[in-house]
Amino acid sequence: MRVELTPEVFADGEDTTGSDDPTYLTHLHSLLYCFVDERHEWVTNELVVVAVEAFLPKHLPKLSDAIASTARKAATAQMWTGTSQVGPEVVRVTRADLVEHAADLCQRAVVVVENQGSDGRFLAAVAHVLGDERVRRAIENDWVEFANGGGSTLVSVAEQIVRRFRRVVRVAAVLDSDRFLPRQRTSSDDKADRLRHLGVAVHVLARREAENYVPYRVLATIGRSGEASRKLTLLKQLTPEQRAHYDMKHGFRKVDRSPEARDAFEKLFPAFVPPAPRTGLHDGFGNRLLDELHARRERLTEHDFAQLGPDVVAELRALLATVAGRI
Repeated sequence: MRVELTPEVFADGEDTTGSDDPTYLTHLHSLLYCFVDERHEWVTNELVVVAVEAFLPKHLPKLSDAIASTARKAATAQMWTGTSQVGPEVVRVTRADLVEHAADLCQRAVVVVENQGSDGRFLAAVAHVLGDERVRRAIENDWVEFANGGGSTLVSVAEQIVRRFRRVVRVAAVLDSDRFLPRQRTSSDDKADRLRHLGVAVHVLARREAENYVPYRVLATIGRSGEASRKLTLLKQLTPEQRAHYDMKHGFRKVDRSPEARDAFEKLFPAFVPPAPRTGLHDGFGNRLLDELHARRERLTEHDFAQLGPDVVAELRALLATVAGRI
């Protein structure tokens, strides 16, 4: 996150309380080290640099040189990019609320997903392929936690996690849309509304599930070579909307029998769809698609995602931006 510390954080003098308070100094130390290891971006200026250089040698001497150097680099960067005004994108920390802010900013951010294993690997793979260093480094350095929300319990799980934070709700959620049809409103949208009310940043996938974003290059490796090639050929015969909402894991084998689902299925996959795709794609591609995506992430490029549709890369970048905004 982008964080500004006001000059008074480093104020010293007889009329200043907290300068020698072990609790205050411990939290200040922790927060400053977040800037040293680039966990957060320090939004600062020369006035703060002067205060840092005067305050730290007395109160945190072992960290003084490293922090002063980091402050100077951050101030220089701001001179080149322009000092940002305090707004929603910058967390402003004062002496009065430093302890609470440090507690929030120094603990792990949380991404609530339906399945922390497979969905976590999906996000890690997308961040790697699309070159999102912010998200990639956060995952590698364990600065972010993937929390298992399940389906029906996801909102209640997120609600409990939100309570960990006092000032900055560093929680995001990524949900499958479970849509049978493009732009259909589902229970995922209802959950998203409730999560946003809690202060959670939310991304609901436009396609049915995360598995619908697995590139063809990965799908070509699923199963025996001849079978994989035949399935891939049949999958490419579907229209873009059918491809985006086809049940990649279970195919046509596991069908929701509710009237709404049957109606949506017939609209998206009407009777005139050639029998070969219906038969050949009946069983889907299995439950390990996201594991395979993650395992092959080093061999993939942005082009592999772009092959799935003109809006896919833009959506995946928006997904990563939602997560990065809470890291």
